[in-house]
Amino acid sequence: MSGIDDLMAESNERWTVAMRRAKGVQDNGLGEAIKTYYTRYFPFGLALSVAVGAVIGALTFPDIADKGPILLAFGISLAACTAVIGGLIYNAKKVVPAVQSGKIDVLLSLESAERKRIRRQIAGKAPLDAERLPVIRAAAVQLRKNVATQLLVQPMIPLFFIPQALNFAQRGDSLFGWLMTIGAAVMVIGLGFLTRDFRRAGHFLALTREHAGPS
Repeated sequence: MSGIDDLMAESNERWTVAMRRAKGVQDNGLGEAIKTYYTRYFPFGLALSVAVGAVIGALTFPDIADKGPILLAFGISLAACTAVIGGLIYNAKKVVPAVQSGKIDVLLSLESAERKRIRRQIAGKAPLDAERLPVIRAAAVQLRKNVATQLLVQPMIPLFFIPQALNFAQRGDSLFGWLMTIGAAVMVIGLGFLTRDFRRAGHFLALTREHAGPS
């Protein structure tokens, strides 16, 4: 029985550490911060950057002033740079203050199978372990924070592929043009999965809020 007792003791110790790290971890408005960014700042910044980039391209290279696809590529290239810089600034100013995520991953002390089971609970694919709810909620908050940062930065990646696709298409290189287009589509799909994970974690936190004890 000593072997089983040792395993139980190790498990209890791992969860005790995780429970301690979970204290104070809390989402204070990540959903609203991301919603505001994508409904207000990102569309405005994208439109403005594309327009300014196209104008700069036309003024810098007058011989292409009548070539719409190339000017559009200039604009989207500027939008890609603006998206990553703006996303990082917004993350620091609005997203970071909207969450108390702690300094250490709450799941760090747990084994791989335990971490996987927690992620499945957050995704709604496994029964909820009510005894470990504070740890699971803290993990959901940290997941949501990490995904929020990616949602702010990764839009620049498809914006990088689009000018390349336009450039290759303008040159008549349809193969590479299609490859760049497919690359942009893959990145957009990836953003869709990130959005799904963000919403799932938020849904889990909303469903379990009334069962959570004080942070």
